[in-house]
Amino acid sequence: MAAFGLFAVLSLTTGVEADGETRESASSLHPSLRQSIGFPFQGRLQNGVLLRESAYIRHMPDCLRRGRFYGTGALVRLIEGAAYRVAQRVPGGARLSVGELSARTGGRVTGHNSHQNGRDADLAFYIHDAQGRPREATRFINFRSDGQSREAPGIFFDDVRNWEMIAKLVSDGSAQIQYIFVSGPLRERLLRTGASRAPRAIVERARRALVVPREGHPHANHFHVRIYCPEGDRPTCRDRGPWQPWYR
Repeated sequence: MAAFGLFAVLSLTTGVEADGETRESASSLHPSLRQSIGFPFQGRLQNGVLLRESAYIRHMPDCLRRGRFYGTGALVRLIEGAAYRVAQRVPGGARLSVGELSARTGGRVTGHNSHQNGRDADLAFYIHDAQGRPREATRFINFRSDGQSREAPGIFFDDVRNWEMIAKLVSDGSAQIQYIFVSGPLRERLLRTGASRAPRAIVERARRALVVPREGHPHANHFHVRIYCPEGDRPTCRDRGPWQPWYR
């Protein structure tokens, strides 16, 4: 990719604000107003909560037109908390770039087999350039096992920031993670980074939650996060395996 093409795909960010004002945007809604119905692959969403852009979160530009940034309150709080943690633990970085969650009322989403009832989210990887400066992509970018981009030379998978996000996702009490799809080589990079930065229990949770897809999309360009049904939404919200040890 030519130099001008790279900057058409990526933009440099100079830092992250630290006001934290959007961390509770989903929390202001009463739990009874959030309802996930059915399965992620056959369901709908009532009273969906909009994941808003903030000092820590941006909507992926190529997903803006469709506007599918709605989820359960539990999922929205989880993503907000993870983005905030990264900004606090590794300051001076880019915002978390978020792809599609669900439509406002759920239902079938073009281009996805799931994402129907507010419990799925596609999250872009945190990335940086060869000088370690954080970047924000306008689309999902594939990465090889060595952490370098397949199609954007000079762009790298940010091991530390991506690990800090995963650590928050698997340990946050506001939602129960079912799995996080990611490619095998990137999964191994994350677990190696975690082993040097986190307690063993958190690394083991991540080891269970980070799942390599057996077929279909290899997820070498984004994370696919799914949470179990919020307890208040059961039994109209329905889960199916895999069942993690922390599933209540």
